[in-house]
This record gives sequence, structure tokens and C-alpha cells, in this order.
Amino acid sequence: MSFSLKPKKMGKYMGLGFAAVSAIFLFNPDVAIIDVLPDFIGYTLLTVALRFVRDISPHFENAWRKFRILAVMTVFKTLSLLWVFGGLTSAQERPMMMLLLSFCFCLCELIWGIPAWRSLIEGFIIHSQTSGGEYPLIEKGAKSYRPGKNISYSFRDFTVFFMIAKAFFSNIAEFAVLSNHSYDDTAFDWYRFIGLYRVLTLFAGAVIGIIWLVRAIIFFRGILRDSVLISSMREKYETTVLPNTGLFVRRDIAFVLGLFAIAVLTTADFYIDDANFIPDTLTALLLVWTFIKLKSYYKNYKLGMIITAVYGVFTVVGSTLSYKFVTDSFPTKTWENRAVFKEFITIYPIRLVEAALLFVTVYFALQGIRAIINEHCGYIPSTMDESYRNSRMEAIRKEVGVKVTVCLAFAALAAVSGGLYEFMLSLDLFISPIWWIINFAVCGAFFVSSLYMIGAVNEEVESRYMLD
Repeated sequence: MSFSLKPKKMGKYMGLGFAAVSAIFLFNPDVAIIDVLPDFIGYTLLTVALRFVRDISPHFENAWRKFRILAVMTVFKTLSLLWVFGGLTSAQERPMMMLLLSFCFCLCELIWGIPAWRSLIEGFIIHSQTSGGEYPLIEKGAKSYRPGKNISYSFRDFTVFFMIAKAFFSNIAEFAVLSNHSYDDTAFDWYRFIGLYRVLTLFAGAVIGIIWLVRAIIFFRGILRDSVLISSMREKYETTVLPNTGLFVRRDIAFVLGLFAIAVLTTADFYIDDANFIPDTLTALLLVWTFIKLKSYYKNYKLGMIITAVYGVFTVVGSTLSYKFVTDSFPTKTWENRAVFKEFITIYPIRLVEAALLFVTVYFALQGIRAIINEHCGYIPSTMDESYRNSRMEAIRKEVGVKVTVCLAFAALAAVSGGLYEFMLSLDLFISPIWWIINFAVCGAFFVSSLYMIGAVNEEVESRYMLD
């Protein structure tokens, strides 16, 4: 299948307008792990803002990578609310858990966030000095330009102060819980006034956050209005990046493979109180996205999408009926109670079809990956004899293809183990209560095999386009 990858439109400001919007989601202080304006939206917007300029400067590239890490990490911070307030943590454990999670997430945000912001702002400064730009070098409090006295350095330093202050005010009130765990009955319980502490720290953090928000909007507005800077960055991108088609091919393939890996990861079922916290419908949605991205590589991508959509419908129906069966009935009485047995034979065929469709869906996705292997993997110098080149390319494809086959085999095991869940519960064997753990382990092996395969494919794709 012929491959064509059109460069994305850069827009008037090369996407940098998203950086100004991101500040709206980052300025507000948190109450431990409770974040009214989720930080992951802000960091995601920053990665989007840097998706073009990251190729013209190592500083922008470094900032983009760290903001991407922060976007993922803050998603987990938001999800941790389910752990703390979703019934998985007792009321007695909740205050200490909030302190622990808040401290860990804030520490990680400082570790990656401060270098990310420094790299971003220094990227504007260095590009302005070397390629053209006016606003990042505007003097601040000085009649002549001196290093460390321009508006960019000033905003950089205040951003570092803001991030430290935000982490401090998000955590300090939660340390009062430590006075609530003392063997000395006469010790004062500071946690009794936790509400007051949170209000005071929230107010202090909000004041600093609002000042930073105003400065961030002013800074990025100045960047966007600097026609010299924007023009020089656009020119550099068009002359040094756009001609490098291999770069875009590598990234597109890496994105497809990354989507597939995440989809495989979500095949694992994690049950708490008979509820699966990793819904199979999420797997279906990710695989649909994978097939959409496979459009440029795989001619049967539409068939794969249709099968995945059908699989998604079965996951919704099957998961709903399965949860109702496990919670409302007694699966261990399936072979003794007629009513339970009738419910079982109604549900179980749906679950079997769901498991079969999972395997078929993964099969088609892996066929798309095989198409990528055939078209974009391996490099043999053109100076070599043609017959030798063809034989070596075929050997490379077979070697990588074996890893695809191994991944497919684990997909079959994952589908079978998942399909047997309700059946194993009905048998009431010693392994029945832990069958979901066995299925989780099998899906874990499936995920590891997919990573092994993806690593091999990416390596050969990099080899193919290493000179582009």
C-alpha cells in the first residue's frame, strides 16, 4: 500500500497559542491531590504548543519531553482521587494517604517541571539571539541588555518560585495529620483545624498563582506578537525539518505502536469488589484509534475498525451482564440452582464471543503492524548486491515477524483466560477466586511481548530512516 504522510498545518503562531491557554489550568493551587482545574490539561496543552518548535531547538525538545511526562503523571494524580475517595481507602487512612500522594506528586512535578520551564524559556532566548527575535530579549529594569536582566529571565525565575510555592502550599496543611498519630495522649491535635489550614494555604497559593497567571499571559502574548521571532522559527522549521520526511514517518509509526501498546495494557482486568476497574470498552476505543492511524499502512484497516466496533458493543453488554451475574447471583451455585444456571447460559456465550472478537481484533491490528514491517523496516546499503539486499531484507522481516507471532500467541492466551472467568467462578474450585489474577498475569505477559515486538519494529524503522 502506498504511503503518504502530509505535514500538519502549523497555523499562524505555530501552535504556541496553546501555551498561553495552558496557564489557566496551571495557576490554581491544589488542596493535596484535589485540583479544580486539572493540571494534566495544562501540561497536555503545553505539549501540543511545542509539537512543532521542538524540532528546531534541543531546548524546546527537552521541555516538550518533560511536559509530556508531567501530563501523564498528573493524569494519575487525578485518577488517585478514585483511590482515596472511591471506597478503596478507609476514612482513618484517608488523611495520611492524601499527604503521601500529594507529597509524591508535588515532588515529581518539581523534578520535571522546573527544568521543563527553564528549557522552554531559555529556548526562546537562545533562538532570539541566534536566529532572530525581539520580545524575549526585552530589557527589564536596565537601559542596556545584560544577561539575566531581560523579561524572559525574569519570567523564568518567577515561574520557578511559583512552582515551589504551589507545591509548598498544596502540602503544608496536610502535615497536620502527623499530630493525629501520636502515642502521647497529651499532644495537641493540629489536624482538628485542617479546614482552616487548607483555606489559608489555598488563599496564599491563589495570590501567587494569579500573579503568575497574569505574567504568563503577558509573556506568551508578547511571544505571539513578536513577528520576527515567529517568522524566524517558521523559516527554520520549513527549511530544516519539513524536508526530513523520515522523521515524520518514524514518529507516525511510533505513535501507532504506542497506541497499540496502551490498548494491550488495558486488556488486563483488575477486579475490586467484583468490579473491573479497567473496562474492556477502553481497549476497544484504543484499538479503533489504532486502526484509524493504520490507514496509511494497512489496506484492511476499515475491516479492522468494524470488527473492533462490534467488539466494543459486546464489551459493554458482556461487562454489564457479568457484573450483574457476579454480584446479584451466586456463581458457585450455577450447576445446582436452575435460575442461576439459566442466567449463566445467557451471559456466558456473550463473554465467549467477546473473547473471540478480542483475538480477531488484535490479529487484524498485528496484520497492520506486519504491513509496516514489510514497507518500513530494515536498511541495507544500496551499494550491496541486489540479491543480497533482498535476502537480507527478507531475513530482517522474518526475524521481526517472529516477534509479532509470539505477541499473537499471547493474545490468544489472554482472550482464553478472560473468556474463562465466569466459567471458573461457576466451578467453585480452589483457583476460582484468584482466576482474575491468573488472567491479569497472562495479560501482563501479553503486554510484555507487545513491548518486545514494538521495540524490534521501532529499531528497524529507525535503521531504515536513520540517514533522513
